[in-house]
Amino acid sequence: MERHIPTYHLGDDFRERLDSFTKRVLSEGYEYFSKEFARIDGYLEKARRADSGESLRRTDKAVYLMELLAFRIQDELDRDAFNRAGKTLIVMPDCLSLHNPDCEKVETAYGDVCKRCVESCQAYGIGDLAARYRCKTIFSKRKLAKQLEHYRETMGDLGVIGIACIKMLAEGMRTAAEVGIPARGVLLNFSGCEHWNDQPCASEFSMRWLSDILEEKYGPRSAKTNG
Repeated sequence: MERHIPTYHLGDDFRERLDSFTKRVLSEGYEYFSKEFARIDGYLEKARRADSGESLRRTDKAVYLMELLAFRIQDELDRDAFNRAGKTLIVMPDCLSLHNPDCEKVETAYGDVCKRCVESCQAYGIGDLAARYRCKTIFSKRKLAKQLEHYRETMGDLGVIGIACIKMLAEGMRTAAEVGIPARGVLLNFSGCEHWNDQPCASEFSMRWLSDILEEKYGPRSAKTNG
């Protein structure tokens, strides 16, 4: 009986070629992002010696690269659907507000709400950009799936933009895909939260990157934000 093979079909040499491809991707990726990844090996060695209990600190360099690719591929897959969605929710990380110890954000069941208490905070700047494009902003919650489902129920046809570190953004993109919400993402330039630092500081990201995503969807609303 002839077999019906609907999609991929692995040949006898596939395993060897996959091994070769993986090694090449890792080698070329480490070289291509050598500037961005320059601190990882030393940080990882120190984290393994310290055994702080924060498992994120022991994330292998290969996982950084793998999750960068996973994020970027999902970001591109969701691009058209996100642009077609009628409304936009911007999900921010709590670590953006760490440089404001007196942050006035208000806790709610489905994410903290930024009260825009300090102009120097990037969350404040996100609020300006969101107002320009009539988007909603919220701080992320650990139970992200429930958070996203809630806002889809209350907002309707929805696309989401997540702002997060490499690992959290890739995981968040997968969560959004699982609940059927198209997502775009903006990476933090570095993560300053307590999961990665003994002395937490404010994380930072490119406001221009966020602005570009919104402008692609809605068209220009004013001069681009520098980032």
